[in-house]
Amino acid sequence: MAATPRRSTRGSLFTPSPFPSPAAVAPADTTYTWLSAPRPSATASSSTAAAPPAARTYYTSLSRVTSRGSGETAGGTPRKKRKGDEESRFSVGDGVSVNVEGGNEGVGVLTALWEQVGKEDDADDEDEERQSTAGDAGDNEGGKRMMAEIHWFFRKQDLPSVMRNVQVEDNEVLLAASSTKSVTTVLPVSLLLKTIPIYSREVYKQQFPDQERKTQWKGWAYVRQGVYWCARAYDKGVRGGRVYPVDVDDWRGRGKRGLGWEVLELEVNECEGEGEGEAEAAASGSDAASDEDAEDEDGAKAGAKRKRGRPPGRGRGGARGRGARKAAQERDTGSGKVRRKRVPHPKSSASHLPATLALDDLPTDPYERALRLLHVGATPESLPCREEEFVDVLGRVEEGVESGGGGCLYIAGVPGTGKTATVHAVVKELKRKAEDGELAPFSYVEINGLKIPSPQHAYVVLWEAISGARGCSAKTALRGLEAHFGRKVTGGVRGPRGHTFVVLMDELDQLLTAKQDVVYNFFNWPAMRDSQLFVVAVANRMDLPQHLAAKIKSRLGLQTLLFQPYDRTALIEIVQSRLVAHPRSTADPKVLAPDAIALAATKMAGTNGDARRVLDACRRAVEVALEAAARARTAAGASASANDARHPVTAREMVAVLNAMSSSPVSHFVRQCSEQQKVMLAALVRCVRREGVPEIPWRAVRTDHDALTRSLLDSADLLSTSELALVLASLLATHALTSPHADAARAADDRRVALGMEIGETGRVLMALGDEWRRALAGT
Repeated sequence: MAATPRRSTRGSLFTPSPFPSPAAVAPADTTYTWLSAPRPSATASSSTAAAPPAARTYYTSLSRVTSRGSGETAGGTPRKKRKGDEESRFSVGDGVSVNVEGGNEGVGVLTALWEQVGKEDDADDEDEERQSTAGDAGDNEGGKRMMAEIHWFFRKQDLPSVMRNVQVEDNEVLLAASSTKSVTTVLPVSLLLKTIPIYSREVYKQQFPDQERKTQWKGWAYVRQGVYWCARAYDKGVRGGRVYPVDVDDWRGRGKRGLGWEVLELEVNECEGEGEGEAEAAASGSDAASDEDAEDEDGAKAGAKRKRGRPPGRGRGGARGRGARKAAQERDTGSGKVRRKRVPHPKSSASHLPATLALDDLPTDPYERALRLLHVGATPESLPCREEEFVDVLGRVEEGVESGGGGCLYIAGVPGTGKTATVHAVVKELKRKAEDGELAPFSYVEINGLKIPSPQHAYVVLWEAISGARGCSAKTALRGLEAHFGRKVTGGVRGPRGHTFVVLMDELDQLLTAKQDVVYNFFNWPAMRDSQLFVVAVANRMDLPQHLAAKIKSRLGLQTLLFQPYDRTALIEIVQSRLVAHPRSTADPKVLAPDAIALAATKMAGTNGDARRVLDACRRAVEVALEAAARARTAAGASASANDARHPVTAREMVAVLNAMSSSPVSHFVRQCSEQQKVMLAALVRCVRREGVPEIPWRAVRTDHDALTRSLLDSADLLSTSELALVLASLLATHALTSPHADAARAADDRRVALGMEIGETGRVLMALGDEWRRALAGT
């Protein structure tokens, strides 16, 4: 019998998974044994007030023995512990580290341990999936499952990125508490990693004083890992979230005595003594939070490089080294140079929002201030002429965040109509409401199709924001997202990171693939149960839903919004809203004459209504006016004042600027092309915008050329194949179009054609030829 050939993996890249497989969580040589006698009944947890099911047998402690050899004897009974075996014990009330999705560790307290036979009839779907996928490692003979219940704690990285301003110190955790949402999770014992200490604030400060809480070594600082303290609870079920003081020792003691795991708030008279400590902690946390957070990861690396058996800052004999003594003396006496802290490179945030320009920080000179405010990257406090769209988008996204479910919103419009700026303004308003306690906490993630290397990289951006994993591949991120939204356990549970994520998918045109799988997944996940994902997709193509697959259009539904191009009046208002006076200056802020602004707005409104083009034209006109004033001042001599030669930009100067902007090499070339060459360029621009790829098969370009010939030239006489080949050859000869050399051996219809010029500039020049051309290119 012929042997099955093995697939060779030589030369392939190995990508480590950010989360272990279920087999890696609980190895085959791991034995679980109950250490306590069965309890007659169990105390109802904070999330389940009903009586425990009769099929459960509750215990108070558990032992896990991990060995290198076989975990069972020949008779099938668990063998005794041998030398070299690793034993871990878990008891009800212990702080534990749990394996959560993304390969991270969640912090919680063990509130219940039990053994059950098979699946329970009243268990929900999530518990059944968790028990069936990850509970095999804790199975005993007879199909018995060893289960545990975890009450979660929130660390700093587990909290939403947009919420009330809560200062969380190093090593501090917040006890999860809610009367409406579940704060516990039922999971197999195989997902328990280790026990960790969780102290009260007083006990933690006694055991770890402030001067010993951090270890300094060669300029690096790291926070003690694996030790936590808790003095506050966080209720995520209340609108905006609520933080209040608790006594974690009393809470844990009541749970161990069988009085329940309900989180009780401390009375005012009981926490008066802690007021000073908490206020001091909040003040210190606000000052040093940024530096300490940046040093956490690098400090841990520095601690790993320490020589074995020698504590940092001490020599062989146990005394402090000469360099350490000198540094200590300099710190004590205040002499010498202060050592700079080594701060790692800043991490790129997926929730970056453009900052709003403050008028007090701008120059007092009106011309210099106009150059700053007329820049397309300047973000105003409010967007003029988009008030209705702002209210519409705000209402839909706010409803999705408040409901805690999921949803989709598709926004379309030609470039420069304020789509992305409106969404940014909406997110800023939602952030303000969440920080003021008017809205539930959420996290914001932005994915720009032009800023990621491939469409599949969008999976990585979203998965890193949800799970906290770093450095994973697109395939690994996709598996993690499918398991997360499908409520399946693939080596870890969801953990305490349960809140709504608002995702902005900008430039959706660039995320389209042949199978359209990326767009489908991002529109399908919000429709799943308890997805807590709201996706806002922004694209320049207004007819994009018509070209998507039927399964994607069904996910979009009726949640679509169209941004109409700006008209002349709106463009004038946009420019005038940015020419504001400085609070500390009495100079006239009118650096542009009304006729000049109206001329630029009329010119751009006739093409595509792009507000960015109007701002560019006005900014360039101000620059030209400053250059002319500088030349006049130089010619007049040193006695001339700086303001004598300056005057508001006139309509004649704006005409010169507009002519210079429209006289680019691309516009010169397009104007000199024949009608058929212009139609072919327009056909290729339409195909590139529709397909989302730069190279288009000649068959598709020819089809669009025939359609544009009927609509633009109003002629039924179509060019023959040889005539089209001549038009294509003429454009290839001028490098206006390009074709890969590898396609020379292909058939004529399969050859790929690409645009050799910038597509945005080419489209603007073609749209300026007339209303028919503008409608033909805007409706791609």
